[in-house]
Amino acid sequence: MVHTMTQAFPFAFRLYDKTAGKSKGELAIEMLSSLDVSRPVYVLMDSWYPSKTLVGACLKKGFHVIAMLKTNRILYPKGAAIQAKEFAKSMEPRDTRLVTVGKERYRVYRYEGALNGLKDAVVLLAWKADQPMTSKHLHCVLSTDRELGDEDILRYYAQRWSIECFFRQTKDQLKLDGYRVRHIQAVKRYWVAVLLACVYSIAESQQDLSAGLELLRSRKGHSVIEFIYDAAKQEIPIDVVKKQLHVA
Repeated sequence: MVHTMTQAFPFAFRLYDKTAGKSKGELAIEMLSSLDVSRPVYVLMDSWYPSKTLVGACLKKGFHVIAMLKTNRILYPKGAAIQAKEFAKSMEPRDTRLVTVGKERYRVYRYEGALNGLKDAVVLLAWKADQPMTSKHLHCVLSTDRELGDEDILRYYAQRWSIECFFRQTKDQLKLDGYRVRHIQAVKRYWVAVLLACVYSIAESQQDLSAGLELLRSRKGHSVIEFIYDAAKQEIPIDVVKKQLHVA
């Protein structure tokens, strides 16, 4: 996604083809390798992606990584190997600090040190302030940039949410998970149509995708009513009107 101050647009997407012999991690590395950026870059990943290989590829490019980790990731507090969720069981609210990100407040414990695949990084063990400090509610967030504060790490990671929203909206409202084409070229064409619809909807509404689609559907409804009204004024036969509206 590419962000303005108030909007997020779909920007660069690649199709994952299981038959192509390339893993999702390899595809991600290929996309990252194509970036030529001189300013600081933070690569945001969900918990499926932060493997040693992919994180290493980012660091080699000079990019930092901020990623959600699975709670069974191994940490090494005081040199002893332990899963993050087991390590978190020893913590009390007094061991954490309250951090506010947007409208949410979190209890955060900051771990600095080694974890599987990295010799030195930051891992935030975080719980929403209104939830119990249990493994069920635990979130683990990795940052390879040790200079970032807790608030910045969580705030940066929150920018990923626009991707989650985009996929949910395209599935719910543009049938991204309901199309029935199977040929690779047809899938790509469908993707193009969906992305164009998204960009047009967002640009027209100057808001998000949901607001844009609602606006365009409202316009269509008004245009149909206006067409029927004008046809009635001109005494156009009802059968002709139905044919024009493809309901005959």
